[in-house]
Amino acid sequence: MKFSVVVPVYNTEKYLNRCLDSILSYRGDDLEVIALDDGSTDGSPAILQSYRDARLNVVHKQNEGVFKTWKKGVMLASGDYIVFADSDDYVSEELFPVLKGILAERDYDVVQLGWTEKYIKKEVRMTGAPGLKEGSYEGEALEEIIRERVKMSKDKIISTTRWAKAYRTDFLREVLTHSMEQITMFEDDSITRPCLSLMKSFYYSETPLYVHFCCVGGSICNSVEKYAAYFADCKNLVAFFEEKRDIFGFSQETLDLFAAHYFLSIIGEAVSKKENRVAKRMLSDESVKGALKKKKGLKCFLLRHRRFTLFRILKRTKDFIINRY
Repeated sequence: MKFSVVVPVYNTEKYLNRCLDSILSYRGDDLEVIALDDGSTDGSPAILQSYRDARLNVVHKQNEGVFKTWKKGVMLASGDYIVFADSDDYVSEELFPVLKGILAERDYDVVQLGWTEKYIKKEVRMTGAPGLKEGSYEGEALEEIIRERVKMSKDKIISTTRWAKAYRTDFLREVLTHSMEQITMFEDDSITRPCLSLMKSFYYSETPLYVHFCCVGGSICNSVEKYAAYFADCKNLVAFFEEKRDIFGFSQETLDLFAAHYFLSIIGEAVSKKENRVAKRMLSDESVKGALKKKKGLKCFLLRHRRFTLFRILKRTKDFIINRY
C-alpha cells in the first residue's frame, strides 16, 4: 500500500516548510508527496527546490487555480490512496500509521478523519461526521448514512472538506470523470459531494490527524470584484449537480438545500464587508429568492429580510467568542 499526498502550493512561503516537514516526518518508503506550485510569486518555489527527499515530487506549473492543480496531482499519483493537504496546514505524525491500520482491514473508497481547527488563541477539535459511531460502513448501513448525511445536508453531515480524508485512488479518478473544472469557490464540494454520494465503502474515525488554520474574520472574497464570479460559481455548481442528478442521486430537495447553503455563504460575506448593494442585488435574484424561502434559521431570516446590521452584530459576536474563548 502506498500513499500519495497532493499539496497545492500558491504563495505560502510562511507555512510551507511546516507543512512538508510534518508529512515527510513519516519515514516509510510507502509515501510520495506531490507538491504542485501553481505559479507562486513568492519564495515558495525555492523552498520546494531546497528539499532533497526522494519521496517529494515537485511540479511547477502556470497558475490555474486550486481545482485544476489538485486534479493534476491526482492524475500524477502512483499510490493506492490519495490524501490532500493544504500548504498552510499540517498533519499529525500519526496520520499514516493510523491510516495503515484502518486500511489493513479492507480497501475503503473513503476514510473520514477528525481534525483540529487552530485559531489565534485556541484550538478546536472537530469531527468529520458528528454523532456517527466510529467504524466501517457499507451496504444498507452506508446507504442510510448517504441518504441522511450527504443527500439531505442536515446538521449532522459528513464533512465536505477535501482534506482530513483518504480516497482510494481508482475511485477518486473515476468520480473525477464527472466533475466541473471551471470553479473558483466551493471547489471541495464539487468533488467531495459526488465522492460521498457514490462511495460503496466508508470508514469513519474521530481521531484528529490534520490541523487546519482558521483566520477569524478572514474573508472568502479578497476583492469586491470577485463577488460576481463567486456568485456565478454558486449557480453553476448547483446546475452541475442538477445535470448529474441521475448519477449522484440528488433529489430536488437536496439541490434546494445545497443552493441555499452556497448563496447564504456569499451573501453573508458581502454583508459582513458592508457591501450592502452587492448583497441586495444577489438577494433580488429569482433563484436566490426561491432557495432561501425553503431555508430556516436566524442567519437566513436576517439576510432574506435585509437586516444587515443585526447580521453583522451576530457574526462579530460569534467571531469574538471563537477567538477569545
